[in-house]
Amino acid sequence: MVKPPREPGVDFGAPATQTFFRTRRASAILVAIVSVSTTVQVLATPITAMIAGPVDWPFDVSISVLCVILALACVAQASAVLLSERWPRTAVFATVAVYLVLLGAFDIPNWLIGMYLVVALAQFLLARRVSAGSAVVCLLGVVVAGMGGLFTWAVFYSGDVSTALSFMANEFFRFSAPALGATALGIWWGAQVRQVTLAREQAELARQEHDARVNDARERERARIAQELHDVAGQHLAGLVTLADAAISLAPARPDEAIRLVGEVRNEGRFAAASLAGALSDLHTEAATPTETTRDLRRAGELVQFWSRRGMPVSFELSGGVSDLPAVVSTTAYRALQEALTNAAKHAPGAPVSVSVTAAEDELIVRIVNRAPNSDSTPVPGLDLGWGLRGMRERVELLRGTLFAGPTPTGGWEVRITIPIDPVA
Repeated sequence: MVKPPREPGVDFGAPATQTFFRTRRASAILVAIVSVSTTVQVLATPITAMIAGPVDWPFDVSISVLCVILALACVAQASAVLLSERWPRTAVFATVAVYLVLLGAFDIPNWLIGMYLVVALAQFLLARRVSAGSAVVCLLGVVVAGMGGLFTWAVFYSGDVSTALSFMANEFFRFSAPALGATALGIWWGAQVRQVTLAREQAELARQEHDARVNDARERERARIAQELHDVAGQHLAGLVTLADAAISLAPARPDEAIRLVGEVRNEGRFAAASLAGALSDLHTEAATPTETTRDLRRAGELVQFWSRRGMPVSFELSGGVSDLPAVVSTTAYRALQEALTNAAKHAPGAPVSVSVTAAEDELIVRIVNRAPNSDSTPVPGLDLGWGLRGMRERVELLRGTLFAGPTPTGGWEVRITIPIDPVA
């Protein structure tokens, strides 16, 4: 599995920090439930005693005042749990502190057993936010603080260390068992939340990567269609202009021939429209399939015939077999040949053109040479978008080939493409 890239500020190994209290209302409801539950447990003993009849009250305050104090203390301990969202350790030790204050002030350890669960709740909320090691360390601190305070109270109350140790041993499991269970549950909860968070982050990163790839593929496809329009439509447009020029030059002396050429212009316009429609359809079809196989050097003869029918004197020489060429090499060479013939028609209309294709075992050589244009012909302006030679060179160089384009000693123009062929490929 490939790990997603890390983003700045995102720590996939950090403890979960999702808030437990989603809203203030939820916080208030939790505090109310914990307060009522703890208060009922703490006041169960004195209330039961009052119901049973008159008792010898050992405290300096009245029973009603003590009940109010205990109820407020339970609310304060439950409210301390809310600190877990920002200060989880403070929340844990605040719940322990409330318990120890009541224990030292009123000497009622058996009444306060219900407060152990509030300490356990605060410990659970801490364990789900911090690492497992920190949660265990905090648990040990809670047990030491609670048992230490209980032992100190027992020593002062009984005056005997052995009695205090015995009492502390009895209370140890009552106090530590809920805190231990809450810590284990909090560690498990935090691990599950972190896994879910990590999965969400990975899914989001995967979605972003997918969107980036889709956008990149879309841009590449648009560039391909633009190049296709240039290669295919440019050829037909150059042919249209060439035929129109020929018709104009023949119209005064041979009107019938000129009319025939006008018909060729019309047919060529249909071909151009069909080519444009085919290329543009790719922009509107989501699941398009190619309407024909990709053109390559096996169809070079058709390309030569295309220009021959439009009045370009073209000679074609093929040496070696092109059927076994790698597809990308054959396609690239065909597009370069198509572009070179189109350029010859635009810039040297009527000049003879020679084409030679040599397919050897280790390289492919395509050479297109046109002679100097006739003195009475002029280059066709306005058809050059600046993509042709640059696009040819980029395609050829991607295959580790070379492209030469320059004038000949006789005033013509030569394009020579050499592409190495890997015998294994």
